[in-house]
Amino acid sequence: MSKMLKTLLKIFILFGVAAYLVFAIVTFSRPAEGQECTGLDIIVDDSYNTGFIGENEIREWLTTHKTFPEGEKLSDIDLAAMESVLEENPYIENALCYTTAEDKVAIRVTPRIPLLHVINQNGDDFYIDNQGGTMPRGHHTVDLIVMTGNVHRSSAGRLYSSMARTITADPRWSSQIQEIHVAADGEIELTPVGANHIVILGDTSKVAEKLQRLSTFYDEGLSKAGWNIYKKINLKFENQVIASRQ
Repeated sequence: MSKMLKTLLKIFILFGVAAYLVFAIVTFSRPAEGQECTGLDIIVDDSYNTGFIGENEIREWLTTHKTFPEGEKLSDIDLAAMESVLEENPYIENALCYTTAEDKVAIRVTPRIPLLHVINQNGDDFYIDNQGGTMPRGHHTVDLIVMTGNVHRSSAGRLYSSMARTITADPRWSSQIQEIHVAADGEIELTPVGANHIVILGDTSKVAEKLQRLSTFYDEGLSKAGWNIYKKINLKFENQVIASRQ
C-alpha cells in the first residue's frame, strides 16, 4: 500500500471516530422519552465555610420558585432557568445545573463571600461581599469585622469593598481589627482588639500602604513605648504616623 493511501486511510478512520463520538455524546446525553428526574445531587463550593447556603436552602428555594426538578420529565426541565432562579438567591454567586447518567439533576453553587458586617447609624444590618455588593443579614451569624457609622447600603459595596478585601486578606489585620467606623464626614477609624487607641485611616486610598506603616509602628514603636500609651494613631498623611496621647 502506498504512503498516500495509508495517509488517506488514517484520515478516514479519524473522521469516523470523531463522527461516532459526536453521535454518542448527542445520543447518550439526550434523556430517554418520558424518563423522570430521580433526585438531586447538590454540591456547595463553600470554601470559606460561610454556612449561608446549604442543600435544604437550595431545595426550598427551587420549590418556592416552582423549579424543583425531582419527579419531572428530564426532557421538560429547563436547566438554564434553574440556574437563573438560583442566582437570584442573595447568598449565591453562581450556579451550574446539569443532568447525570443516573437520571438526576446535579446542582453546583458557589456562595457569595461576606467581608464586613455592617450595622449603620440607622440600624440597618447587612454584609458587604467580596464582589462589591451587599447581602442581607437574614438569620445568619458570621464572625466578621463590624462596620458602623455613616454607611449607606446603596453605596457601601462600591465605597468599601476594596478596603475590606485589603484588610481581610491580611491575617494580622483580619484578626486584630474588630471595628471600622465611618464618621459623619466620611473619615474612617479602626478599632484594634484589646487596645485603648483608635487608628485614623482617613479615606480608602492606599489602604495597604497605610497598614504597612501601622505594622511598622506597632512592631518598632509600641513594642518599646507600650501598647496603651497613645489614644490616637493617625495614618492620613502620606509617609507619616502621628501618634497622640489625647
